[in-house]
Amino acid sequence: MIDVREGPRLRGAVRVEPALWCAGFVFALVLPLALPVPYYVSTAITALMFVALAVAFDIVVGRIGALSLCQPVFFGFGSYAAAILATRHGWSFGAVLLLSMAAAVVLALAIGVPSFRLSLHAFAIGTLGFAVIAMLVARNWVGLTGGPLCMTGVPPLSVAGVELTSLTAQYYLILAMAAGTIGVAFAIARSRLGLALTAVRDDPVLAGARGLSPTAFRLTAFGISAALSAGVGVFNAYFQSVVCPENLDLSYTTALLIMVFIGGRSSLRGVVAAALLFTVLPQMLRLTEEWRLVIYGLVLLVVVITIPDGLERAFQAAGRLGRRRTQPTPVENDERRETMSGKR
Repeated sequence: MIDVREGPRLRGAVRVEPALWCAGFVFALVLPLALPVPYYVSTAITALMFVALAVAFDIVVGRIGALSLCQPVFFGFGSYAAAILATRHGWSFGAVLLLSMAAAVVLALAIGVPSFRLSLHAFAIGTLGFAVIAMLVARNWVGLTGGPLCMTGVPPLSVAGVELTSLTAQYYLILAMAAGTIGVAFAIARSRLGLALTAVRDDPVLAGARGLSPTAFRLTAFGISAALSAGVGVFNAYFQSVVCPENLDLSYTTALLIMVFIGGRSSLRGVVAAALLFTVLPQMLRLTEEWRLVIYGLVLLVVVITIPDGLERAFQAAGRLGRRRTQPTPVENDERRETMSGKR
């Protein structure tokens, strides 16, 4: 039996989340104007970069349930592609961005085709092997990547002939890229592709019997994630003006795993919130350098223990609590019925 009282509550719940997203975007627009120190703007830029990377990573981990450990490969690939093409060939930001994202899809296919032939447990180890290979190439192919000496001299960021040298201008560019990444993830979640990815994740055998190719859909999600990550890597090269092998370090994988699993897999708002929290928090804890790692570990431990299913579960609990408070009590329902009967 359907409870008719559920109708208004569900309609109200649908209207709340878009309003929160809009409020968050407006806050992000005015944030650099309220930050007095350039260091804070730089921290905000880094936070938005990790938001985009975490959302792109969740397309693989959350949507198809594949634990990829080679996400820094695509981020570093975009950074090195930007540094090489901009410093040695004079390419513009737009051309580098498009070519890097397209090449990252090809690279994702080269990694994904053999890796997805493995079981999902072995898939993680296989992608870890590709990550180690990429790191070794970046460190030892000195003629191409500069090796441990890094690649320096990346020209200033320029879009459509306008140089974006100020931190505020670069902030708005990465904000647009992060918003675009969130938009892509949202569109995937609400499309037939998202339904197909969910079916492949939950039961690949049944999905294959229904005519859905698990490998094809996994490669599609893997390629989209790689392209978005490479785009962030291109921005990072211009933002840092130097690209080093550390851009492919496994510490990026660790940070992204924390953000996705603490936020909640397949939860867009949870992943975004966790990415912001665990990017800004370490920067704030630099004020207490001796206790920074201890406090960070304690915060992470408390979150894992108190919210084992991620921040998404906390958001859902808060939403249910808000709906209970706005739901009319039995006394109020009786008063409404008496009022309506009196009017009749």
